[in-house]
Amino acid sequence: MEIIEKAALAPLLQRARDGDSEAQERLGYYCENGAMDPSGHLLIPIQPEQALAWYEQAAQQGSTQAQNSLSKLLSSDEGIPRDLTAAIYWAKRAVAQGDGAAAFNLGTIYRDQGKPLLALRWYQRSASMGDNDALLQIGLCQLFGFGTKQAIDAARASFTQLLEGDPLYTCQRSRENALYWLAVIELIGPAGGRRRVARARAMLEQANADDDHEQANDILCLIGKSRYLLHAA
Repeated sequence: MEIIEKAALAPLLQRARDGDSEAQERLGYYCENGAMDPSGHLLIPIQPEQALAWYEQAAQQGSTQAQNSLSKLLSSDEGIPRDLTAAIYWAKRAVAQGDGAAAFNLGTIYRDQGKPLLALRWYQRSASMGDNDALLQIGLCQLFGFGTKQAIDAARASFTQLLEGDPLYTCQRSRENALYWLAVIELIGPAGGRRRVARARAMLEQANADDDHEQANDILCLIGKSRYLLHAA
């Protein structure tokens, strides 16, 4: 639920009605996620159909953000019927304007359709356009042989590349998951004794630093946490 000032809502609505694509996209976002004022009073309930209408108006005017948001909404099956043909169309419109996030969205659509070659191709396109979060998905494709031959070293390189990127341009969850899968690679690799387990433990503890990564915590419970964390618990 988004927070907005009540006084800002009427001018925003007027701008959207006057054809301002930025205002239309913003209203679409509020309708998709809901909005309240700082005191907690509901201003805009979640309305997927209204979100769709505002996104469509902004997308028709060339807003890449609205085109990608429209694509994701159409592919989500949350509140409106899923329309993958339209979702792919709008995502490709956004990609044509340089939106790497839309390329990522296409990868996810094709992944969920069970089309691994197309999924990997679009994740790679997204990464080449500067979306570092796509490196996580590329690494998973390489690790599990989805759309390509299994290549554990290549997967390790993709996860590492993500972590070496600027944190300001990468989702925290993507970084945590990259650490998680690097730890898994350490644990399933050739016998390396205590050093390998220690490296994996350090990565898992970083991934679970906020105590919000259940899978990392599960493995830590199996291999043991560091002494410091055990004493702090």
